[in-house]
Amino acid sequence: MEKNMQHNEELIRGLKQIDPSKPYTPELFDALALLIISVAIEAVCLRVNPQTKKIEVLLTQRSLKNTAYPGEWHCPGSILRRGEDIKDVFERLAEREFGVKVLSYQFIVNVNNPTEARGHFFSLVYLCKIDSQNNQPKGTWFPVDELPENTIKHHRHRVIPAAVGAFSALDISIGL
Repeated sequence: MEKNMQHNEELIRGLKQIDPSKPYTPELFDALALLIISVAIEAVCLRVNPQTKKIEVLLTQRSLKNTAYPGEWHCPGSILRRGEDIKDVFERLAEREFGVKVLSYQFIVNVNNPTEARGHFFSLVYLCKIDSQNNQPKGTWFPVDELPENTIKHHRHRVIPAAVGAFSALDISIGL
């Protein structure tokens, strides 16, 4: 019991030295995610392919070195950091995941994922419009009914279908 208390005190001292506004190492993030509820921002970009008339979603593939979902396809997203606004997350996503400017984003639904292997994640799902007219975004466009087999499960079954429903309900001629 006393040894456990010493470990807790050491852990608390170490945690107090971390700047919460800076990115964590993947190992630290994974350890903390098991203890807290993380708020994830999921950015779903959809378009209608002019040739096929099918709705397509922009997916990016995670690195094989990633500790969560290595090599799997997903909608770009990020964790909301302490002190951040949603706008800050979209600026980071534009730079790191899309490679193009995010022109607009509209909240559509939240997805509670309490049983994810790496912890409890509460996702805020946004339908996004990106500047793909002037530049090629990072990632690949896939028809929503032909997603890669290795698409992250909760994106395939919950995030993307919710976004498609919202997208279909919009008047596409006026955009987001």
